[in-house]
Parts: sequence; C-alpha cells; structure tokens
Amino acid sequence: MKIKQPKPKHRCRVLASTVVAAQLIISVATASAQSAAHVIHISIDGLRPDAITALGPTNLPNFYRLRNEGAFTDNARTDYDYTVTLPNHTCQLTGRGVVGATGHGWTSNGDPAAGQTLASNKGSYIAGAFDVAHDAGLRTGLYASKTKFSLYNTSWNAANGALDLTGADNGRDKIDLYLYNASSLTLVNTLVANMATQALHYAFLHFAEPDNTGHSSGWVITPGSAYSNVIKTMDSRLGVIFALIATNAQLAGRTAIVLTTDHGGLGTDHSNATLREVYTIPFYVWGPGVMAGASLYALNPANRSNPGTTRPAYTAPVQPIRNGESGNLALKLLGLPPVPGSTINHAQDLAVTVASPSDFQLTLVGDSGVLTFSTKTNVLYDVQALDDWATGTWVNLATNIVGTGGVVTNVDAAAAGLAQRFYWLRLHF
Repeated sequence: MKIKQPKPKHRCRVLASTVVAAQLIISVATASAQSAAHVIHISIDGLRPDAITALGPTNLPNFYRLRNEGAFTDNARTDYDYTVTLPNHTCQLTGRGVVGATGHGWTSNGDPAAGQTLASNKGSYIAGAFDVAHDAGLRTGLYASKTKFSLYNTSWNAANGALDLTGADNGRDKIDLYLYNASSLTLVNTLVANMATQALHYAFLHFAEPDNTGHSSGWVITPGSAYSNVIKTMDSRLGVIFALIATNAQLAGRTAIVLTTDHGGLGTDHSNATLREVYTIPFYVWGPGVMAGASLYALNPANRSNPGTTRPAYTAPVQPIRNGESGNLALKLLGLPPVPGSTINHAQDLAVTVASPSDFQLTLVGDSGVLTFSTKTNVLYDVQALDDWATGTWVNLATNIVGTGGVVTNVDAAAAGLAQRFYWLRLHF
C-alpha cells in the first residue's frame, strides 16, 4: 500500500489532509506559527478600510496581497477616547490607551516642546516596543513623515531612554536610526538602502499623505477622488517593501509586516471619536507563520469580539482588535516579551494562525469513514473531500463545525466504497 504524503502547508487555511485507499492511511500537514527575524510595522495615517475595498484588488494589488496572504480585519478600533495622530501612535508603540492610571497620558497632537518626553508628561517612564527590541540586542528604526514624531526620538534617546537591564547593556538610546521626511517615497527608499547595509530588526514606518489629503480634500472613498488616488500611491509604497523583502536574502521568508492606522476620517476631520468612519480602521498581518486569507476575529473567537458598528470601551469584557495591539504583536512575531506596563495585548494572545490538530484521524466503520480531530473553542471548521487529486474538485462534507476545545467527529458515509478519497480540514472564514 502506498502512503501519499502531501507537502506541509504553511500560511494557508488548510489544516490537515487524509487519504483513504482501501485501508486507513493518514497524513497530517502542519500550520504552526513561526518567529520572524524582522518586522516592518507600518501605520498609514488616516487610512479608511472601506477606501481599500472600494478600490479593490486591481487598483490595490499590494494591499490585497496583505489580505490574501495574511490575516486581517477591516473592523479594528482606535483608542476609545482619542482619534488623532500622536495619541494613537503612542498607543501603537506603548500598548497603552491614552487616559487613566495605566494610560500613556499623551493627549496633545502638536509638536512637543523642546525636551518634552512621554515620561515628563506622565511623571513616570513610559516604555515602548523600541525598548524591548533594542534591549534584546536588535537594531531598530523609526521613519516618520510628521515632525511631531520627534516625541519618540526624544523620549527614547540616550539621555531619556531607560537603562538596559536585559542581558548585555545595549544602551539607553532605543532607536538606532531616526529619519523625518514628509515624503513616503523618500522614507521607503531610505529603508531599502538601510536594509541593504545593516538590516533593521524592528522598523516603524509612518506615512502621512492620506491624512494630509483627507484634511485638504476630504475623506472621499469614491474611486477617482483625491483621497482614493493617494491610497493607490500608498499601495505602490507597499510594493516597494514587498520587493525589498523578496530580493534581500536576509529578509525573504523571515520578515513580517504589521499594518494599521491611527484613525479614519469623515468630511475633512477625524477628531470626533464617536463617529464610525473615524474609529473604524484596518489591521493587517503578513509573514512567516501567518495564516493566509484569515479573519483575525475568526482566529480569535474567544478573546476578541467583532464590534460590528459599535465602539466598545476599554471596560468591555471582551475587547475588539485595536491598533494598540500592534506593538506587542510585532514583539511577539520577533519572539520577544511585551512592552513593560502595556495593557493592550499584554498577554500577546492575538493569534495570527491556528495550528493543525496533531490527532486528525480517520477510522473505517462499516461503509463509513469516521473523522475525528481536536478543535479550538469557537473556531469554525470545514471538512472537504476530493476523489481524484489530478482532475477532481473539493466538495464540502460539513461546514461551520463549531470547535468545542475538545475532539469532534464527522462521518463520511461514502468513504469505504471508494478506491481513494482525500480529505481537507480547513478553517471556515
């Protein structure tokens, strides 16, 4: 009897496969998370997710590459209280909300005063993703297209950064490379040049053009509008980053992208945190170990709740996905612990894949095949079958199987009467 072994499938929604050929033959493919050596954390200022879907994959091939090859949602949330640039980017980098005892406390949206830092404003040190990455001996960089981002360079420089108490002393300056330039093209081209000489492990990029255009011409998502056209320009910037990863042997297959934004917009403003068009934002993850085409809410059914059109507060028992998760997610992808003092995704439990069950089994009982496999609570699964690998098409045997956290069973009454049959267990999105 010949056992057919399909190649392991990574970054895909297929979880396992089984072959029947007269007797029981099983092969399981893995879909496990992997650590990245490099993370490029991108925030596209003022990016509305419905602008992406309005333009579609033909106009935005690189945004849709992130969606099709990675895990994503178009229904993430900003900070509850503030939907302006500097407070929300501070949420991303520190893993904290803005207000309250555990918040980072930065509410201003203008350029900081000379020497002003997150710590001087709060009255205590506020750590960020740069602290954790740099203290672990990794090389970091911040590429900003607004002058106000000097706040981070000052807060975490050689004078104001915290002492490195983790392993070897890598110094108090947590950002190895800081660049301000209003042009996103200059920023990505500089990133490419820097990566070629001394690759950064954690790079944060901020692109301001959609926000600038929204303020001047309005957040109009209709194709052909000024705002819509600048989103196409952002797609071309992503294309440069994808090309960088693909053509650099050190980065290829070892680099993750985390992309989100600080807010959306309506009319020519985004300061009203109660407006759906303002607080609804995208959150995309791409890279090694990330499940392709996956809904982030489907991957996290027990610990993240899709808010629909609502605006949950930080007191909600199950939180929506927020842009403030991005810093701690980037650190998790690098195999690092969370930002000290962070409260958003501090457990680093935002899943970007679901592992293949190691106990996927088929037993022949009379004329039926009985499939059993372990599940993750509330995750939805599909079982499909195929009789001819070369010419056949996959047919659903069962869909929307609700995971219980235990073992579930599915029966295929036609299995034993066939010369061979292939099965796929996949997530239902």
